[in-house]
Amino acid sequence: MLRTYFRHFSFARRPIMKVHIFHITTILFILAISSCKKSSPAKEESPETGTQPTADVKFSQVSTSEFNTMAIDSKNVLWATGDNRGAVLGLGNKNKYINFVPVADGVKYVSISDSRSMIIKSDNSVWTAGSNSFGELGIGNEMSNGSFIKAFTDAIQVESGSENGFIIKSDHTLWASGFNHYQIFNSGYSLADVINTFQKIADNVQQISVGQSHVLMLKTDGSLWVCGQNVDGQLGTGNNAAQYGFIKVMDGVKSIKACSYHSLVIKTDGSLWASGHNEYGELGLGSNVSQNRFAKIMDDVTAVAGGRFFSMAIKSDGSLWAAGYNNQTYGVT
Repeated sequence: MLRTYFRHFSFARRPIMKVHIFHITTILFILAISSCKKSSPAKEESPETGTQPTADVKFSQVSTSEFNTMAIDSKNVLWATGDNRGAVLGLGNKNKYINFVPVADGVKYVSISDSRSMIIKSDNSVWTAGSNSFGELGIGNEMSNGSFIKAFTDAIQVESGSENGFIIKSDHTLWASGFNHYQIFNSGYSLADVINTFQKIADNVQQISVGQSHVLMLKTDGSLWVCGQNVDGQLGTGNNAAQYGFIKVMDGVKSIKACSYHSLVIKTDGSLWASGHNEYGELGLGSNVSQNRFAKIMDDVTAVAGGRFFSMAIKSDGSLWAAGYNNQTYGVT
């Protein structure tokens, strides 16, 4: 089903400490896990707490947004904590949680954004929860849902964006739902259209990553395609104009990460490249000048992550490097 809306986009930024050069650091991640019973839909209440589980709980995947965190343990149990605005945690309520609580069993992949979440279960089915004003949940309507509801099958990756949901199927086709502001959907839809069921938008896709309002798509041939907002040069197209529909910008890519306003790319030779917002040195270039073309940062990188104004990279020797936002973010002073 398709409906049409008009929307104006604006962004807010907060002043933070500047750190320009990548520094090696060590981070110890400690997850304090607790449990509580699910409750029926209710108004927001005081933060919920629970008791800690045994120390042998181990985790295989984590996904975070600005106010929430979801993690999957080694037994495929999904845990969640956070602000829970819009009932994004899928617990059937809007209560805030200051400790982790169990959400669902049989989960093998999770992606959460500020107002919705997507999970893949052990049978490869996709379930979604949270805000649905623009059909992002892909369930055939624009009604928000505080509990997880089945939306798709045969998935290998999901990605929850600010106003879209993305799914890669086992045949490497890419599917999407939600607002069409940057023409992510195929021709035949206007920029004001809302698509509330998942529609196929590309073939031969191996990875998808979504920032605040831009999308990176990695194809199976190693080519990188981009679309969306580009005011900070995060698309790496050589200009700062928004891109309507996907355009190819690079070959030889192994892995991608769309951060809020910048992009990180690992090429097949292990080199790390970045573009976009750099006011706080998050690109790791030794300056605070934003880049609208991908610039090489460092070599021998195996994994990357990033947030609103910071970036982190793991090198082949196991060392962890960071740049940008350092308001108690990555362990150096």
